[in-house]
Amino acid sequence: MNAYADSMKVDTQSVIIDSFPVQQMELPNKQRRRIGLYLILAALDAAAIALALALASLFLFHDAIGWQSARLTGIIVPLFVAFALSQRAYSVESLANPAKGALRSVLSLLFATGIALMMLHQVGILHVFNGWLVAYGVGLALPLLMLSRAGMRFVSDWALQRHPVSELVIADGISVKGAAHQLVVNAHGAGLAADLSNPMMLDRVGQLFKNVDRVTIACPPEREESWTLILKGAGVSGEVRAASPALPFSTEPVDIFGDRYAIFRQPTIQEVALKRLMDLAVVVPMIVFFAPLLIAIAIAIKVDSPGSILFVQERIGRGNRIFRMYKFRSMRAEQSDASGNVSASRDDDRITRVGRWLRATSMDELPQLFNVLLGSMSLVGPRPHALGSTASEKLFWDIDRRYWLRHACAPGLTGLAQVRGYRGATHHSRDLENRLASDLEYMRDWSLWLDAVILLRTFGVVVHRNAF
Repeated sequence: MNAYADSMKVDTQSVIIDSFPVQQMELPNKQRRRIGLYLILAALDAAAIALALALASLFLFHDAIGWQSARLTGIIVPLFVAFALSQRAYSVESLANPAKGALRSVLSLLFATGIALMMLHQVGILHVFNGWLVAYGVGLALPLLMLSRAGMRFVSDWALQRHPVSELVIADGISVKGAAHQLVVNAHGAGLAADLSNPMMLDRVGQLFKNVDRVTIACPPEREESWTLILKGAGVSGEVRAASPALPFSTEPVDIFGDRYAIFRQPTIQEVALKRLMDLAVVVPMIVFFAPLLIAIAIAIKVDSPGSILFVQERIGRGNRIFRMYKFRSMRAEQSDASGNVSASRDDDRITRVGRWLRATSMDELPQLFNVLLGSMSLVGPRPHALGSTASEKLFWDIDRRYWLRHACAPGLTGLAQVRGYRGATHHSRDLENRLASDLEYMRDWSLWLDAVILLRTFGVVVHRNAF
C-alpha cells in the first residue's frame, strides 16, 4: 500500500490528495518506463525483420543464415531504425495508439527497403541479390511487426498503468474532479502556493513536478500569471486555466499529445539524450585529464588555510529545484557565504591566497565537472545562482519575474551569458538583466551546435577581468 493511502480520497474517476507532504508524493517515472518500452519495441522490430529475412532464405535456399539475408539484414535494419525514429514510431502517440505505431513501423520498413535497393543499385551489386528474397522477407516482416506491436500493448498497459503519460492536476481554490489516470492535488492541503518570491516554495512545486509529463493548474484569475511563470520555469508541459470556484471544471486537455495548447514544450527524448551524451562524452575525459590538477589544488587549499577543500552551496537548478553545487573553497572557511548574500569584490579580504588565483583562472569551478557527471548540471546552460544573490540590493527575481523561466533547462558550467562577458559580481540591475536576456535567448535557440560553439568560446574567457 502507498504511504499516502490514508490521506487519499478515491472515487471512480480519479485519485485526489487533499493533504500530504509534497516530499513524500513522488510519482512513478513514466518517462523512464517509456524509454525502456521504446528500446524493447526497437529490438522486437529489428528481430522481426531479421527473422523474416531468415525464414525467406530458409524457404528459398534451405539456409536460414545465408550471405544474402545476412547482408540485407545489416543494411535494412539500421535504415529502418532511422526512419522509425523520424516517423515517431517510438513515441507517446504510438504507445497510446498501437495501430498508429504499427502503421508507422510498416511505412518505415517500406522506406528502408526502397532506400536499400537504391543503394545496392547505385553501387552496381543489386543483381547479385535474389528479388524473391526481398519480396518474401518484407512480406513476412510486415505481419510480424504488427504482431509484436499488438503484443507489446499488454506490456505497455501494465508498465504505464493504462495511460502513457503521467498527469497531475493542481487545484488551487478550484473544485476539481479529474479523469481516472490523473492525480489531483489540493494546493492548500499540500502546502503549495503561487509564490514567486519564495524559492523554497518553488522547490516544493518543482519536486512535485519531477516525474510528471503534463500538469494542469486550475486557479482563480488573479493567480493565473504567477502559476504560468512557475509552470514555464519548471520545464513541464501543461496549461494553466483560470476558473471560477462556482463553475464545474474539466481537466481533460484539448490536445493531450500536441503543443498547441501547452504553455511549455518539453524537449524530446532524442534532444535530452543527445545533450546528455554530449555532456558525458566531454566531462568524463576532462575529469580523467584534470585529475592530477584537481589533486594538486586540493593539497594547496588544505596547506593554505584550515577548513574543507570543497565549498558546497545550495543553488537553484532545473525545474526551480534546489541542488548542491561544488566549488573549490576560495575563501576562509569561517567567512564563507553559504547563501551568496554578498558578492565577492576585487579586494575582498575573505579570499585566501590560493583562492585568489583559483578565482582569477576560474579553476575554483572545476569540481562542478562532478555535478555534470551526476546530472544535476550540464556543460552548457544558464549559470546557477545562490538563493541570496542580489543586484542593486534586490533579489534577482524581484528585478524581473521572468528570472524563474531560466530554470526550465539544466544549469550549466558555462553559458551564453558567460562567453559574452556577463560574469562576476552583480552590482547593478543591468548586470542581472544582461545575463537573463542571454539565458532566455540560449533556451529559445538551443541546439547541439550552439552548445559546441559556447564550449569553444569558453576557453577564451576562462581568464577574465571580472573573475575575482
